[in-house]
Amino acid sequence: MDCSCDRCQNLCRTKPGWFTPEQIAPLARKLGLNVEALFKKYLTIDVALLGTAEKRTAIFVLAPAMVDKPSGAVSDPRTKGACVWFKDGKCAVHELKPRECAAIDHTTTPAAGDTMRAAILQQWRPHKRFLQDLYGKKLKAPEVLKEEYRKAKRRQAGADRGSDDR
Repeated sequence: MDCSCDRCQNLCRTKPGWFTPEQIAPLARKLGLNVEALFKKYLTIDVALLGTAEKRTAIFVLAPAMVDKPSGAVSDPRTKGACVWFKDGKCAVHELKPRECAAIDHTTTPAAGDTMRAAILQQWRPHKRFLQDLYGKKLKAPEVLKEEYRKAKRRQAGADRGSDDR
């Protein structure tokens, strides 16, 4: 997708999209970097929890870092900010931008966006070791994400108890 409307540009200003695993090496080559240098200079690891109410699994993905936020790190899921490659209203790596950015625009419904993100997460599932090696230490979901999950689980348990009383 290629759009310069305010809604599309707002996506670039608030939370960078996710890459798929096969996009990383070509982007590094295009920028004249190895993958490790690309990660340390321009990328961050995002985390999502997937699974059932009983068992959640953390899936780690690569995304552009945000301006004035650390690169080469696991990002805080609450953090918002502009993509490091969003310059003067344009994407500096447009031809190799994250898959999510390439597929989503102002016409994308929230459900379609969720489906796209779920598909990208599934592609990263077998690459945890690769990401852990880039990061240089064991990957763990940020505590804030775990706490959000625990709250949702408690709300669901309360709702289930409430429906049992009826």
